[in-house]
Amino acid sequence: MTGKLFGTTGVRKLYGEGFTLDMALDLGKAVGTYLREGTILLARDARTTGKMVADSLCAGIVSTGVNVKRAGVIPTPTLAFLAKKLGLSAGIMVTASHNPPEYTGVKFWSGDSMGFTPDMEAEIERIYESKEFKVADWSSLGDISRIDNGAEIHIEELLKQCDVKKIRSKQYHVIVDPGNGAACVLTPYLMRELGCKVITINGQLDGHFPGRRSEPEEETLGDLIKLVKDTAANLGIAHDGDSDRVVFVTEKGEVVRGDRTIALFARNALGISRSKKIITTVDSSKVLDEVVSEVGGSTERTPVGDIQVAVKIKETDAVLGGEACGVFIFPEFHLAPEPFLAACKILEMMAESDRSFGDLISEIPIYPLKKTKLAVPNDKKATVMNALTESLPKALGDVKEVLTVDGLGISLTQGWVLVRPSGTEPVIRITCEAPTVEIVEDILERAKKEVESIIGDS
Repeated sequence: MTGKLFGTTGVRKLYGEGFTLDMALDLGKAVGTYLREGTILLARDARTTGKMVADSLCAGIVSTGVNVKRAGVIPTPTLAFLAKKLGLSAGIMVTASHNPPEYTGVKFWSGDSMGFTPDMEAEIERIYESKEFKVADWSSLGDISRIDNGAEIHIEELLKQCDVKKIRSKQYHVIVDPGNGAACVLTPYLMRELGCKVITINGQLDGHFPGRRSEPEEETLGDLIKLVKDTAANLGIAHDGDSDRVVFVTEKGEVVRGDRTIALFARNALGISRSKKIITTVDSSKVLDEVVSEVGGSTERTPVGDIQVAVKIKETDAVLGGEACGVFIFPEFHLAPEPFLAACKILEMMAESDRSFGDLISEIPIYPLKKTKLAVPNDKKATVMNALTESLPKALGDVKEVLTVDGLGISLTQGWVLVRPSGTEPVIRITCEAPTVEIVEDILERAKKEVESIIGDS
């Protein structure tokens, strides 16, 4: 388990309050001390704080004698892929992912493209807290170099993973919404290489995220939905700030949940793979389990977070993994989220079947799912969750099973509810799914009422 510094994925805090440049400097020293030698790839997303945080990290790293290769603004998946492709010791991404622009943070990646495990993060945190940093003398400081074509290298390798000729023959019309984030430097260019007619909105790097909120959800994607329908586009693609997430929109303007897209990928992949295992997180729809089971596979669930999924993929030799929020991991390529390969695979499926994305995804059922979140100070989360473990099952009734893999998961006679503390924000999230809208709304309302009551008492 990690301590106060790391959350679900890396370090992510409000700049100037929870996160400072001194923190970045010491994090650089800590990771350099942890690695002892080698070269770290360092990149950032579009946030206004990104360059100076990266500068501070860089200074801390080279002070330990570890080299730094700087890649400028690239997506997080590109950083992870390049760390593996170039044979580097690790990758560090300055980002707060889908959080609002006032947040900043750092994600750590191993040389095999997988995120640092909780044990690795715990050791870095121990070094950080102890201040027992390796100090190189003036003659053995780390070197600083640059790589300026990281996105191009990634695109070149992505094109080897799909039937480019087949996709190009269709001349698809694609709308891309990078949300003013790091995908601005990659997705539009990848689509063009695939022969698509590309229209990009919110396509300028801007750390204020002026076009929309960074998290790509149905309520934030109104402009993309409208443009897809107005222009009769074949596909809409939306990313978060560092582009480890992607959400797809059908030609009819339907925003497709990530777990349904995983189910679509799984149905294809399981037919040709010796592995029959799919990894997902506790908040994915039961639809995924049902679809995977129908084609002879099985699912295994992990706590929320792409690193949790990647660890389990590696451990079980799974063929595919992902999260409902729009994370897709294809281990045959690498072990980080891969939104760009996901987009390639959707276009490839469309081209090979001569069917629209909407038509393909219509074969994956939809169960009504509702979400909400309630503000809770970070120091009260544990108290609230402990109390809910006893009180919430009683408040809901008709409980079939209670799971504590990540937060509190309660399986009901009809539907399920997951209550879990966010690892990145001072909130508790509630997710419910059921066979009908009426049932899911009832479950959500009763769960929300109980959580609010416990928060009020804590």
